[in-house]
Amino acid sequence: MPSALPTLLTSLALAALVEHRIAPDHAVSLFADSEEPVPFALADPALGGQPRGLLLWAADARAAGIDGFRCQLVHPSLPYAVPRVDRALARPIARAGAVIVAEAAGTARAVLVLDDEGGFTAADCAPVPYAPLFSASAAEAVRELRQTVMEGLGTVERLGRRAPEAVRGLAWRDWQADMGGPGLRDELSALLPDPAQAMPLHAALDIHDALSPILAPATLEPPELGHLLARLHPAAADVVATITRGP
Repeated sequence: MPSALPTLLTSLALAALVEHRIAPDHAVSLFADSEEPVPFALADPALGGQPRGLLLWAADARAAGIDGFRCQLVHPSLPYAVPRVDRALARPIARAGAVIVAEAAGTARAVLVLDDEGGFTAADCAPVPYAPLFSASAAEAVRELRQTVMEGLGTVERLGRRAPEAVRGLAWRDWQADMGGPGLRDELSALLPDPAQAMPLHAALDIHDALSPILAPATLEPPELGHLLARLHPAAADVVATITRGP
């Protein structure tokens, strides 16, 4: 499953553009700094427009009343929280590993699915009002993720070689430190209303990418480790959704 980074950056960039928090040229340069292609709309049945670049699509979205975006992670072990779309998009959504849900006044208006080259389809979706799956706020989601990571580090250290090597080798201590080093954090900080949220968001994205190969974490042995991982991935997804959606 590909990294969710391009979808995450696109979600944050669209939110920053629609809210006038970032200059258009700055949004484009952030993708270049991250070595990711600048997204562009390939198909747009949701807004009825022609194929166009990210900046024009963001302006059209704002004019159509779209005022928020959230990055929704997709994985077999996660609750499915993508509004209903045309069945033809089911496979692209599953393959992408993450989508963007565009909202107007808290109700879903479109689902954006990126391909490997940065092109996206903005598809009509069911007008579902937003309802949090787990945490009511980003702060609550971050606290839960930090607590779960701490429990995970303790569990892995206690189990020692009883834990699978692939799980022992995960970046538990980096996640505990919120991935506080330089790099991606800087790009995320520039796109967020609260730059302090970049660190837990970076950690959550890394956790998702690291755990994506594990399709059924609850089945891993020993059971206490499987149960821990089954909590960790949803906690990371909750951080991504709540932070990108904003207050």
